[in-house]
Amino acid sequence: MNLPPPEALERICKGLAVLDAILCEDWELRLFSFNAEWGASRGERMASMRNGEGDSWFIVFSGVHAFFKAYWHEHERVDPTAIYDGLPTALEPHRHEPAFSMSDVTFGGWYEPERGWTLRGTLEPFTEELSILTGATAVVHAYLASYFEVDVPLDAIEHVVAGEPLEDALVRRLAAGRSSESLRSDLDEIGY
Repeated sequence: MNLPPPEALERICKGLAVLDAILCEDWELRLFSFNAEWGASRGERMASMRNGEGDSWFIVFSGVHAFFKAYWHEHERVDPTAIYDGLPTALEPHRHEPAFSMSDVTFGGWYEPERGWTLRGTLEPFTEELSILTGATAVVHAYLASYFEVDVPLDAIEHVVAGEPLEDALVRRLAAGRSSESLRSDLDEIGY
């Protein structure tokens, strides 16, 4: 599994969170979220996925580094010590972050500019689920069609995942009655 570098991955994660926010007013029912102020004092942002069935992943973007933790409830837990052996010092606090339930790890890793991504654990069963993190339009389209039972125009997906400005006309194309103003608090939280 190859993940994009953090700058591109952060843009993709924001786009996924925005699409979910447009299509679902209830934050609790959304799959993807993004918090641009998560670790503001340290200049950190956090993307997450929670499917309501016990599966989740968290990605923290921290300067030139990124931290990744994932858990799939139907698969064996992995010792987090083995997953995060060699973790850069800058990311060490995330190994002990209570919000990430670090006793529940299926796979995880980190990004360093000089080495790229280091990912460890049971990755193979999740290649398809994680393919959405590439931002591929067809994959995002399939997710939206399956999860929200809507046919989102491909150009709208490309626009949002690319981080382009969100205009009312586009929002209304995706969800009648919604506007960029009605999404203001979500967009502020996402940092979009």
